Formats: sequence, C-alpha cells, structure tokens
Amino acid sequence: MMIKEIPSRFIKHIFRQLLAWRNDIWLIGLAIILVFALMLPIIVVTIPAGNVGVEWRRFQNGTVTGPAHGEGIVLIKPWDQLYLYDTRVKVGEDRVGTLSADGLTVEVDLAWQYHILPEAAGIVHKFLGPDYGESIVGRVVASVVRTQMAAYRSEDLHSGERLNFEKSVAVESNKALKNLEAIKNLSEFKNNPDFKWVILEAVLIKDVKFPQGVQEAYVRKNTARALVDEYTYRIAAEQKEVERKRTEALGIRGFQEIVSTGLSDSYLKWRGIDATLQLSQSNNSKVVVIGGGSSGMPLILNTNSEEIKNSSAAKNKEAGSKNESVIKGNPKTGTP
Repeated sequence: MMIKEIPSRFIKHIFRQLLAWRNDIWLIGLAIILVFALMLPIIVVTIPAGNVGVEWRRFQNGTVTGPAHGEGIVLIKPWDQLYLYDTRVKVGEDRVGTLSADGLTVEVDLAWQYHILPEAAGIVHKFLGPDYGESIVGRVVASVVRTQMAAYRSEDLHSGERLNFEKSVAVESNKALKNLEAIKNLSEFKNNPDFKWVILEAVLIKDVKFPQGVQEAYVRKNTARALVDEYTYRIAAEQKEVERKRTEALGIRGFQEIVSTGLSDSYLKWRGIDATLQLSQSNNSKVVVIGGGSSGMPLILNTNSEEIKNSSAAKNKEAGSKNESVIKGNPKTGTP
C-alpha cells in the first residue's frame, strides 16, 4: 500500500509547490512572452518584392556567399543578421570631365542602368559592400568613359558615332566589372567563366558640353549647312519647274502642229456654234445676235457688261448724228 501511494503523494507535492510558486511562474511566463515579443522582429524578417536577403551568421564564418534568401518571410537566429539587396534595375548618374581626341575639354553627363544578379548578392555583400553602385559601378563607368573619349573627336558626339560611343562604353564597362581584382580569383568565377555579379544594361549620354567658343562654332556650322541644304532644294525645285514648262511647251507645239493641218472653215464654224450654244445656256442675261459677224457666226452680248453698255451708247450716238445730218442735208451737194 505504501508503494502504491508514492505516485499520488508525489503529484500532490508537486501541485502544492506549484500553488506556492504560482506568482513566480506568472512572472517568468510574462517575462518569456515579453522577450519573445521583443525578439520577434529580429527572428522573423520579411523580404519585400524585388529583393533578396544575405544572411550574416555570427558563429558560422560570417557572410553566407551561397544562394540568398528569396522574397517572403525568413526565420533567422536572434544573434544573426539579414541584409537586403535590391535586384531591380537601378539608374546611376554622373558628370565626367575629360579630353577628346582633338584636345578639347569635354564634360559628359552620363546615366547608366544596372542591376545585380540574385545568386551573386552574397559575394557583393562580402567583397564589395552595400554601396557597390556608387563606389564600384559608377567609378568604373567614369573611368571607361575617359578612356574611350580619348579615341573620339568632339564632332563625333554630334553625329551617329555617339551611339557607337555609348555601346563601346557599355561593353568595356561590363568587362571591367567582371575582371575586378577583388572578386575575379573567387571559385565562382574560376569554375564558371560566364559567371557575372552585375549586369550593366546601357550607358546613355544625356548631354555633352564643349568650351563656349567651340559650341558657338558648331551652331554656326550647322546653320550654314542648313542654308546650303535649303538652297540645294530650291535649285532642284526650279530645275523641275523648267522641265515642266519645257514639257508643256513641247505639248502645245505638238498640238498646234497636229491641228494646223486638219483645221477647216466648216470645222471652226461648227466649233463656234457649239461654244455659242453652251454659252447661251448659262444663267447670265445676254443678247444673241444671229449672223452678226463677218462670217455669219452668232454673237452673244452680255447686257450687264459696262463695255457693252458704253459701246451701245456710242453706237446710238453715232446713229443719231447720222440721222441729223441726213435731215439737214448734205452741205456739199445741197440736197436734203
């Protein structure tokens, strides 16, 4: 009986101890909950869209250069840290002063687009740092621009060579970024020759500034070139007009040569009657005199015309004077 009662007595003893320590247990539980609430933002990290997380382990060789954590929630140990890297396209800008091939001082305003590869985020964090965009990419691009600019003349940046300049800067900058001394000897680059840590998508020239005198000379040159082009087009237009008039004259001469041999009085009279008929059908008021011409062709007089009115008045005046002379008689013959 005594052996069977031991477990029940032990349980009762534990229960009495818990009752005695209930205040302490509440305090310990509250402290644990408070510590967990404070540690929760450190343990649970959210990686936003377009970012990756590089973990730094305090007791396990520091930065993890392997695959980075993707988007979402990541659990880490409280004593470790997680660094976020944006893998989306970024834009850098700078103004580079350099010399052209013809010895002129040139200021080039640049803009470049770049982004790091997610699998290389750990390498970037360990060997290059979070400010790699300004300290590495920007300086490499500026250095390549100065080198490439020495092979181009100032006038090339005002022509189609400007595109070739941008492409050459982008290609050479990608090569320089891949062959950085700090990372080119890593196993990732030695085992995979095509491995890259950053992609420089494009280098764009926003503006090119030359010395004031050179800039004004380019403006005058382009103005004179535009005037030459204008005069060239004018001369071409006048030459086309000369050809048009020559062709028109040849056509008229050919027409006259053709019709001059086939025209007759009867044909001309028929064409005149047809034209008179068409004119008589118009809505303007007119007077048609049949057989009024020397050839017997109809005459059409517009009664609204001032010339016709003046002509009619003159004819009436002349007829009146003749009648008056007939009535008075001829002074030479003396007949009435």
